[in-house]
Amino acid sequence: MMIYNRIPIFLVLSFLFLQCTHIEENPKFSLEQDQKSVKAILEVLDDHSISTEDKMIVWVDDLVHMAPNHPLISDKPTLIAHIEKEKEYGLADMKHEILEMHSYDKIVVMHGSVTGMFYPSNMQKPVAFSTKNMFVFRRMEDNSLKIWKVIFNMNS
Repeated sequence: MMIYNRIPIFLVLSFLFLQCTHIEENPKFSLEQDQKSVKAILEVLDDHSISTEDKMIVWVDDLVHMAPNHPLISDKPTLIAHIEKEKEYGLADMKHEILEMHSYDKIVVMHGSVTGMFYPSNMQKPVAFSTKNMFVFRRMEDNSLKIWKVIFNMNS
């Protein structure tokens, strides 16, 4: 009778082990594909020909945007207003770069940088700038990525 009680436990443990092994061997994502997706998203952010509203396609609805000396932004309409207000002061020609990236089942975390030139609308001399940032991308059901959270600081 004792041996029959151990068989179900053995079968359950064996099944769980095989499932865990299968998950690790066959992830639903790859770092290489995630890097391509993140690069494409960053290109959208850097592209001046795309309207602010159209750029929102790369953001989730419950976003978190934390910029230096600005209040936390947690929705698309507020982010659009923030970006449009910044445009009144001039144009930032920038290039995002991936420095380090980690892929997980539900998120991708990226540490990056931005370099660029700010061209003031008052025709004063352009100013070079650089920032460091941390992006968290949410993995969507179709395995695509969208920006969920971003925080950045100006380099000293």
